[in-house]
Amino acid sequence: MRLVIAPDKLRGTYTAAEAAAALAAGWREQRPRDSIGQVPLADGGEGTAAALLAAAGGRWQEASVHDAAGRQRTADACGALAVADLPPDPLGVSSLGAGELLAAALASGAHTVVVGVGGTASTDGGVGLREALPEIPAGVRLLAALDVENPLLGEHGAAAAYGPQKGATPEQVELLERRLRSLALASAGRPGAGAGGGIGGMLMELGASAVSGADLVIERSGLAARLSGASLCITAEGRIDATTLRGKVVARVAELSSRLGVGCVAVGGQVEPEAAAELAARFACATHCQGDLAAAGRELARLRPPPGQRQPVV
Repeated sequence: MRLVIAPDKLRGTYTAAEAAAALAAGWREQRPRDSIGQVPLADGGEGTAAALLAAAGGRWQEASVHDAAGRQRTADACGALAVADLPPDPLGVSSLGAGELLAAALASGAHTVVVGVGGTASTDGGVGLREALPEIPAGVRLLAALDVENPLLGEHGAAAAYGPQKGATPEQVELLERRLRSLALASAGRPGAGAGGGIGGMLMELGASAVSGADLVIERSGLAARLSGASLCITAEGRIDATTLRGKVVARVAELSSRLGVGCVAVGGQVEPEAAAELAARFACATHCQGDLAAAGRELARLRPPPGQRQPVV
């Protein structure tokens, strides 16, 4: 049989490429004759640049910017992993570095700039980004590759939905919400305005076209063509939960697989039952809870029914 492995990263454990390789290695231990395609993906957060580079070719360039805590560093702008060595500071971190990186891209003469919006430490509504950014030159196309569809404000907004993940207390979440509301962004209610702690909304305000980061990477990677004629697709992320259904890689891959008539299994280090049920109901996508992806590959290879039969939820 032929299968395609198309995972996101598992933050802090596997990059997307490592995740694909581990799943493939485990599967091959049980079914060495099967044909396996590996398509590492991303959703606008960590790994997006690497996934796009792998899909389209190109070369890396470096720029000196500030991380979310204000430390000078190369390239990484306001990602959460860059400040993981520090205590959480949800009120003090900034998206300044993202603006510096975008300014460097514009200064290099880029005509189209894709900004991966996700996985940030900041919830400043893109204020830091805007402060570091000069005027956008005429003729430059900005794409905001968003990892979620949340609006900027409210119970599903940047502060309420993702502030606690970044270390914000309930009181800090309320203060962050007030700060975001005070920006009075016309884009606040648009899907994805809350991505990246509000960077999505600020980029829209600056004229960027908002696109799904997962869809962009999936399109550029040629996943649809790779799935054609496959018996199974395995996707993965660290935690399958309610946010999975709001524009994340796993949901997008499950949707595409369903549309193409390819069976799909989503592997997560943690799997919330409600999200698993929703994936099954929407896309007939099974879920498998296993943080060791090589083990997951072995387990799925043993459990896999013959092609054409429905994959059970395991």
